[in-house]
This record gives sequence, structure tokens and C-alpha cells, in this order.
Amino acid sequence: MKRKLVTIAASVLAVLLCSSFSAFAQMPKVSLNLQKVPARQLLKAIEEKSDYTFAYVDSELDLDKIVSVKADNKDVATILSDVWPGIKVTMNGRQLVLNYPAIQQTQAQNQSEDVSPFRRVSGVVTDDSGDPVAGAVVMQKGTRNATLTNSAGYYALDSIEGQATISVSCLGYKSRDVAISDKQSECNIRIEQELIALDDVVVVGYATMKKRDLVGSVDAVGSEVVGNRANSNLLRSLQGEIPGLNITINDSKPSHEGSYNVRGETSIGAGGDALVLIDGVEGSLSSVNPQDVESISVLKDASSAAVYGARGAFGVILVTTKAAQKGRPVINYSGSFNINRRTVIPDGITDPNEWLDWWKAAYIGSYNSSRTLLDNLDGKAPYSEDIYNEIMRRKNDPSLAKVVRSTAISGFGYAYLDSHDWMKEFYNDWHGSTEHNLSVSGGNENADYYISGRYYDSDGVFRVGNEKYRKINMRAKGTLKIRPWLKLTNNMSVSSDWSHIPRTANGQSPYRYIQHCLQPMTPLKNPDGTWTPASGTSGYAAFVEGNNYIENDYIYLRNKIALDASLIKDVLKLQADYSYNYTGRTRVLVQNMVAYSKEPGIILYESEKYGDGLTETTYRTDYQSANIYATWTPKLGEKHSLTTLLGYNVEWRTYKTTTDNKVGFITNKPSFALMEGEATITSGGNEWSYVGAFFRVNYSFLSRYLLEVSGRYDGSSKFPINSRWGFFPSASIGWRISDEPWMRWSRNVLDNAKIRLSAGSMGNGNVSPYKYTSTMSIKKASDIVIDGSLPSYTSVASLVPSSLTWETASTYDAGIDIDMFKNRFSATFDYYIRNTTNMYTTGVTLPPVFGASAPKGNYAEMLTRGWELSLQYRDQFQMGGKPFKYSIKGTLWDSRSFITKYDGNDGNSLGTISDIIEGNPQYYVGMELGELWGYEIEGLFRDYEDIANHATQDFLQARDAVTRPGQVKVADRDGSNFIDYGNLTLADHGDFLIVGNKSPRYRYGVNMSASWNGIGLSVFIQGVGKRDWYPGNDASYFWGKYDRPFLYFLPKIHAMNLPTVCQLSEDGSECLNADTAYWPRIAGYQSAGYAGKRYVLEIPNTRYIQNAAYMRLKNVQIDYTFGQNVCKAIGVSGLKLFVNGENLFAITPMWKWAPNIDPETAGSGDSDYNDVIDGNSYPMLKTVTLGVNLKF
Repeated sequence: MKRKLVTIAASVLAVLLCSSFSAFAQMPKVSLNLQKVPARQLLKAIEEKSDYTFAYVDSELDLDKIVSVKADNKDVATILSDVWPGIKVTMNGRQLVLNYPAIQQTQAQNQSEDVSPFRRVSGVVTDDSGDPVAGAVVMQKGTRNATLTNSAGYYALDSIEGQATISVSCLGYKSRDVAISDKQSECNIRIEQELIALDDVVVVGYATMKKRDLVGSVDAVGSEVVGNRANSNLLRSLQGEIPGLNITINDSKPSHEGSYNVRGETSIGAGGDALVLIDGVEGSLSSVNPQDVESISVLKDASSAAVYGARGAFGVILVTTKAAQKGRPVINYSGSFNINRRTVIPDGITDPNEWLDWWKAAYIGSYNSSRTLLDNLDGKAPYSEDIYNEIMRRKNDPSLAKVVRSTAISGFGYAYLDSHDWMKEFYNDWHGSTEHNLSVSGGNENADYYISGRYYDSDGVFRVGNEKYRKINMRAKGTLKIRPWLKLTNNMSVSSDWSHIPRTANGQSPYRYIQHCLQPMTPLKNPDGTWTPASGTSGYAAFVEGNNYIENDYIYLRNKIALDASLIKDVLKLQADYSYNYTGRTRVLVQNMVAYSKEPGIILYESEKYGDGLTETTYRTDYQSANIYATWTPKLGEKHSLTTLLGYNVEWRTYKTTTDNKVGFITNKPSFALMEGEATITSGGNEWSYVGAFFRVNYSFLSRYLLEVSGRYDGSSKFPINSRWGFFPSASIGWRISDEPWMRWSRNVLDNAKIRLSAGSMGNGNVSPYKYTSTMSIKKASDIVIDGSLPSYTSVASLVPSSLTWETASTYDAGIDIDMFKNRFSATFDYYIRNTTNMYTTGVTLPPVFGASAPKGNYAEMLTRGWELSLQYRDQFQMGGKPFKYSIKGTLWDSRSFITKYDGNDGNSLGTISDIIEGNPQYYVGMELGELWGYEIEGLFRDYEDIANHATQDFLQARDAVTRPGQVKVADRDGSNFIDYGNLTLADHGDFLIVGNKSPRYRYGVNMSASWNGIGLSVFIQGVGKRDWYPGNDASYFWGKYDRPFLYFLPKIHAMNLPTVCQLSEDGSECLNADTAYWPRIAGYQSAGYAGKRYVLEIPNTRYIQNAAYMRLKNVQIDYTFGQNVCKAIGVSGLKLFVNGENLFAITPMWKWAPNIDPETAGSGDSDYNDVIDGNSYPMLKTVTLGVNLKF
């Protein structure tokens, strides 16, 4: 039903727009009252009353003719036909071309008879790469005889007499004059692009501004950044492109967007990401078709984002989609096929005998020989020395059976003797994805339209389970000129995301169970066709049977209708808009028991305690906003410039969710109607609203001294009545030093030098609704029966803070912009401080006997400091008679955040040991966010004498709490002769210290491009200069059997005979390579606590913390654009072929000891499986794309 809604909505809108455009594409109308004036004055009056100019040959018209005209909303063609009977008025873009057909016909006849000197001159305007330039103004110099080039770059000028000069101009290109001879009738003209334009227009809040006039911190990129990138969503294409925009991509799952913030940590309380506005409408970057994007602006400081108020406290991302190209319809198609492969393919030991040797050593080592070896492998397979020897025999004779009947081990009827690489069973070597984009655009000065569609389809990394992802985007936008001074715009987008994700029968993460439940000697199936225990418990059987899965279905509908009224041309403009957003999501979770067998005739069921079940959750969000704002730009002469913006904004949102759950399938069809168990229904939701009035004043004197003052008065329903409103001002100044008279000496080199300073505050209203209201939850008892039914009960009412108000983010920014060498070189640097106060956190801890948790309130403050640097150089030169253009741009930025106030931790506690292990210590005053606490490791113990001479640390070691040679040696930093972490406070933290910081530092991007003769090359490198990662206790791709002896995955880097693994003497009394080994003696449960105990490798330490800095070849593209001769021959106006590579190569020091983990996936899980275990994530992918762009 939802897909039908998407299709119908988009189709109806497209038809309405197209029909409307045809109806309104008519001659402009004006009202005039002129008495006895020259005809040339009439033309001037019409130009002033409309947005049109006239083009004509002076000799054809009697411009001195005295006329009187009285017209009331009369079309221009009718008015002029009364003045010059027989005149023809032709609309050509923003021009009205006037001519007499009879004269043109006579001229053509005379030209054919070589009698008249008048002739037509035509040709094609191209850029320096040979591509056609549409919309260029072509004019006979010294006259008003002009026209515009069409989408193919073609132009035609009539009534050319004798020798003449043809002048061509176009925004973004250098103007050019070309002289033609008196006989010349064809003139093809090539124009050059400007290198960098200081007058580039940048989208800012509710307006656009010239780049040279910006005084806030704003960065922008164009469509070239996201074009042809093989990414499922826009955010992935922006990573590393804009300084200060921190994008974290933890995997390549197509349905995952990633996370982002502007200028570092935002708030430890209410939180808050940058506000995303798509054509002025709030939305998600994942819902935007990258091919629709025209530009993206990031407003980073309070000055630039102030007009957005509470929603933009931590930056604003403005996405502007492509506008219509006026003229005949232009059709663009792009298609691509992508080949995807994992960036890191874990390299593990699959030889069953080597695997069993490690298992035996790890299990015995974990108990220091206090326990005998088990007769089974975690219940998945039997084990004995006979089985070990039989496996060895099969390595020498592969013809022997891999599964044999055996009852030697209780509970098993088979002996498994295989040698099996389970990773290859689960994962594809590669998988494909495709993308198709189609857009059509056209119109004239009265109406225009842009309609686009995208289809993206991708398989998944799993070989089994039918993982799929589909995305559909549609957009239709257009503008109607109702009156010369009034425009109506509508912009509608619809997108749909659908994914099918296989899951295990017990609902656990497949990544974890692939590592934990698959021993290499176990095959897929038993001889009787039943699944083996490894297949049944790991999720493999559930994947193959296809009846355990998650389906997510999203639909996004966005529509904005706007009016733009030019009340006083170029002076006063009034704009108003209304937006409606609908976001719907359905999440279906299907769970079925999976049968497997350990012995013939006996069937077991994975997930038996959970049973079969169906859960369907629906989410619905309705968002509405309305804006009205006026822009006043008075004419103050050449020295002064003033622009004033004044507006009003209102937003309101409702959110509802319902979850239906039922157990007990009757058939294999997942339907509530075909289930027999008990059903449960839960629901929830909230609503909120914002109201704000805002202003902005921009003033410049001599375009040299710049001032901007802005502010917003905000109100939010999320706060109590007495603290619901707040006023948040900002101001910024700029000084263009390069324009000072005393800097004239530098103008041959220095084109622009501007200093910027800004300061301002913004409210953050990101708290959840109703936090100022005391609530009582209602639950149903499960173990009490009253009158035959389970009663409902409630708990103690939640406490509310004594006061609750806005978090406030105050930002101070200093920056400098420099352009040199005729704008070939540019540099931008910013330093900023952001102080976030009144953060919404827990206050003073209450005693347990109180019976309720402490309320949250405005109890904390945080300081963030950072800087951003951007350098760019671009130029071109002639090579082989054709321009060779090249560009290189580098960005580097950093930020750090510190807690400056925290009322909820007066004792300066570091938290619990679990908080430390999970990398989330308790906040305290002076803390730097991201810090990791742990032990300093001095090395490995060589022998028992070494142990005796060291501080006691037995409680950190194996199950019997006895330290042995080859285990890690913890530094006794406090000299107590006993290793501990004290009371875990700042005053008493024993031997603990800060061992690292997990926050990324020194993010960077390098973008290089070159083009020549239709050939293009671009290379983008992205990375992080500093980041520490400590592997979590179940990060099996790192720890292997140091985690758990039964783990299937055993990294090859842990091979027992490697010199980097501790080699024990025959009696185990000495680690022979203690000085050179990296890995300790072989023992399990060293990185995973057991029965409440915490072991040494589980706690962050200086030895095994990893340097997760990296540099990645994020994207490289080679393309070829065919010339116009080829395009004409095949019936298109543009053709480009390209090959694109994404994530092809990376360098990281982490791969020395953690070669099985991509540095970007380290530290993350997978939200689809509610899995937060370190490293258990969807893999990062490298992609090769073959694509084509066509233009008609």
C-alpha cells in the first residue's frame, strides 16, 4: 500500500506540474499609462514592469515614433502590435525578441540573390573541454541584437550586416569577443571557465550571500563532490570533504546512514546533531538522492546559524537540490553497476588439528591445569584424542568420510572429522548493486520544472539469507510566475527504503555467532540430512531456511509550497512557505525455531525457549512548519550596503509508535491471523512544538568593513511555562584588509584577505518532551493473581527537576580567508571555542532507600575547542593545444571537549569497573571526553623469580588467581606492592592512569582532480590522524581464544609457533621470548570476565590499546566525456563513461596486531541486531563502479 502511495503521489504531481507549466508559459502582461512618449521609452517602461529585456535590430524599428499607450494587465505582444503593426514578439528565455517576419523574409531573399548585406550568423558555444554551454548570452556588440544558447550550445543571430563583433558571456565563464568578417555566417566560440569566483553564491539561512561578503563560518561544496559516488546515501559521500563536519561511518550496510556532528561533541545531556534542511525543509540526509544535489552548505558557528534557533544549536546543514534548466526539456540519465567486496577478510586458522591444539592449550591454561579437558566443544561437537587422530588421518586421505556414527561421547551420535571454512559458507566473495537515475527539466520565464527519479538495488554480504536492500527516490519541483512580481513554488519528494535482513533463530547477532559457534571440524549437515549443532546454533540453518529475518520499510514524504513576492523590485521581498513531512516505518521481526540433531532420531530446536513469534512495530512522524519572512535591501549608494531579514517560524511534530507481538505459528506464513498464541500490544508517542521570531542585519561599508547582527526569540513546549522562552543573539564582523588603500602594493599577488570574528549563543531544546511533568508507569503483574486475573500496578512517581530550561551553546570564532595569484590559491583558517552550559544531566545521587532515581536537570557544562584549515590550489595550462586543468584541495581539522561542571559527581568518581571496561567512565570536572582509563603494562613475566620480585596481581589472572610466567606484568604505579584500581576516584585510582582517548583527532581530506581533452581523473583521500581503540572483551577478531577457548575464530596472527606468541619452556616455568613476544601465554578467558571477575586483558591497558589512525583512498575516478561530433552521431547531447573506486586501499598501524578489523568498524556493533559488542558489525566494503551519464 505504501509503495502504491509513493507511485500515485509522484505521478499525479508530475502530471499536474507539467500541465501547469504548459498552461502558464505565456506572454507577460503589464499595466501602463503613457501619453505622447517616444517608442523607445515605451520599451524601457515594459522592461521596468517585468523581468524581461528586449532584443532587436535598431534599423527595423522606428524608436522615435511618438505613441500613447493605456493598458490594464495587457500582454506585451498585443501592446507592441498596436505600435508597430505586423511586429513579431518571440520569447527567448528572459528576452523578448522583436522583428518583422516580412523584413526577415525579404532579407533572406536578398541574401540569396547577393543583394542585401544582412545575413544570419550561427554557431555553437563550448567550454574549454568542448562541452556545450547552455544559457550563454550571445550578442552583436554595440547593438541589442542578442539571443541565448540552447542546451546544445547552439545560437543564431539574424540581421548581421558587414563586419561585426560577437560577444559571449555566461556566469562562471570568462566573457569573450570574436570578430567576424563581412562574409562569415558561421562562428563557433569557445569560452574559458573562471578559476575561482569570489562572488560565488553560498546558501545561508533563509537567503544566499556572496562568498566575499560572508562573516560567519560557512563551508560549501557543489554537486561535483557527490556525483558518481557508489554510495547508498548522501552522508557517505561527504565524509572528509568539509572541515568541521565530523562524519563517522562504522560499516557499509546500505540501510545505515552513519553519524555526524559539526565541530565535535555537542552535549552530554540533551545531545543534538546538526539540523539538516533540504530545500528549507527538515529531513534526513539518507532520504536525499545524491544526483539531485546542487550544493551543500554547512553553517558552523552561532552567527551563521542563529536564525534557525533551538533546532540549529550545533550547526546547520543546508542541502539545495538542482533547479530547473530553462529552455526545451533536457533529459539526463545515469546508470551504474557496482561490484562490492569486504575491505578486510578475516584470516583465521581453519585447520582442525591446529585449532584443537590451541583450544586445548587455552582451556587448560585458563584453569592452570586444575581441570581436565572436556569431552565436547561447547556442546557443538564431541572431542577425544581418537577424534583428533581421525581428523589427522583424513588430512592424509581426503576420501575418508567426514562424519561417522559414534556413541563414544555421551549426548552425541556422530563424530565430526571435517576441515571446513565456515566463513566462506556465510560470506560472499563479492556482491553486486545497481543504480539508475533519470531527470527531466525545462521551462521558460513563466514556469519551470525539475522531475527526477532514482532506483538503487543491492544484494548483501551474506551468501545465504537473501539479504536485500532497495531504495527509491522521486522529486518534482517547479515554479510558476503568477505575476511579474509573484512566484509560486512547490517542491515535493518521496523516498522509500526497504531492507530484508536475515537473523539467527535465537535473535542474537550473526556476527558474534559466526565467531563463537563454528568449529572447523563440523560440517553443514549430518548424514541423515539434519542440520549439525554448529549449523543450528550459529544461525546458518536459519539463514538458509529463510524464516528468521527482519524487514524494515521506510517511507518519507516531504512537500513544501512557497510564495515569493517582490513588493519593491530589488528592495523589498516577502516570502512565505508551509512544509509537511511524513515519515512512516514498519519493522517486522519473524522468528522460527530451527531443528538440528546431535544424534540420529533426536531433534533439538534452537530458540526453543523463545518459540516462534512475529513482532510488527509501526512508527509514524508528522511534522509541519511554516515560515514568513521579509528581506529589505534599500539602495544606499555605492559605499553602503544594507540587508535586513525579519521573520517568524513555527514548527510542530507528533510521533506515534505501536508494537504488536504474537507467538505460535500455525503455518509457515508470518501472519497474525495464522497464529494461536497470546498477543500483546504496546504503544507510545509524544508531541512538541516550537515558535520563534528571528532577525538578521548585514551591513557593509565600501565592501571592506562587514557587520552582521542576528538573533532569535524561541519558545518550546518541552519546557515549563516559566522557562519556555529564550532570546539568543549573535554578532560577527569582517575586515577585508586586501581592499585597504595601503595594501595596493600586494594586489598583483593578493586578491582577497579577510579577517572574521563572531560570537553568539543558541538554545538547545533537544530534551525529550514531558520531562518537567511527573509520571507514573503502569505495568501488569506476572506472578500475582487476583480474582482470576493479573492485576495492574504502578510505581513511585518520577521526580522532576526544580527548574528546567534551555541548554545554551555559546560559540566564539576567529577566522581568516585568503585568495592569491588571481584566485588560483585560497586558504581558510578558523579557531573556535564553544561553551555548552545548563546541560541536561543527572544531579545529586539520592540514597537507595529513597525509592526513585534522581531527576535530571541543568547540572553540567562543557567546553569544546577546535580549529579548521582548508587549502586549495587550482590552475590550467595549454597542453597539445587543449587546456589541462588541475586542482588540489586539502582540509584538516581537530577538536577537544572537556567537562567544566558536573553537579552529579561531587566525589569525582570514575564510575564502576564495568564503566571503565566499556570505555564510558563517569563524568567529572576536568575530564576530556573519550578518555580511556586502565593499567600500564611493563611487559610479560619471564619466570617465577620475576613474579616474586613484582607487586601482587594474582586477582587479575586465570581462574585460580595465580600469576604464571608469560602473563602480562602490570606497573605498580602507586608503590603499594599490590596491583589495584583503588576506589576508582580521582583522589584514589590505585595503579590506574589515562591510557588513551577514543575520540578521533586530526581528521583530514585531500581532493585532487585533473582533466584534459575529455579525460578526467579525480582522487580523494580521507583519514584520521589520531584515535585510540581498545578491543572490547568479546572483540573476537582481535582476542581469538584469549577471549573464550571455544571460539570458532582463531586469528592466524595467534598461531602457536609464531615468535610473537609467548613460547613456554617444556615445564611451563619460563616464557622463553618474554622480551620479544607481543601476545601472552596461551590461556582462555583473559579478555572476558567470568562469574563477576575482571581479568587483566579485559581492562584497557597500554600494551594492547591500538592505534586506529588511518588513511584511506576513499574514492578514485577515471572518466571520458565524448565530444559533440560523437554525441551528434549517436543522437545525444552529452555522453560520459566512468570507472569509479570506493574504499580501495587503506593504511593503518592497527593492522600490525589487528589485521582482521577495519579501523572504521572498530568499536561498533550493529543496531539491527541490538548488538553493541565491539567489532561485531557489518563489514566495510570496497566498491568498483562502471557507469554512464547520458544527456538528451
